[in-house]
Amino acid sequence: MINVIYGAKGSGKTERIIAKANETVEKSKGCVIYLTDKPEHSKALNAAIRFIDITEYDVKEEKSFVSFVKGLLAGNYDITDVFMDGPAKFTGKAVDEIEDIFTALDLIGADAKVNFTVTVSAEEVPDFMKKYI
Repeated sequence: MINVIYGAKGSGKTERIIAKANETVEKSKGCVIYLTDKPEHSKALNAAIRFIDITEYDVKEEKSFVSFVKGLLAGNYDITDVFMDGPAKFTGKAVDEIEDIFTALDLIGADAKVNFTVTVSAEEVPDFMKKYI
């Protein structure tokens, strides 16, 4: 399952995803992951959340990003939720160009029974994302 938090730049998406991650970790019976390219976010997260600064792993394109996510799940079978603050930023793509990432995350989530929550900087989301809102 994928959940999208979207809005224009500066609209509070990061605060909402951090709040959702902190709320989720309190209820989760497994591991909660938070992926971002902003190390300062770690200070706002519950210490039980596994914080990952994606810039430390040389992930710069769709294929490597999806492989990175698959590797996380392969290395830890009890991940229940993955929060991603800006997958379009991680891959250097425009929001309307990341449909393949969403397709892959949808399949991965269904197979591994993992929930993904992602932020998207856009006033309106592309059609392929609307089913995740």
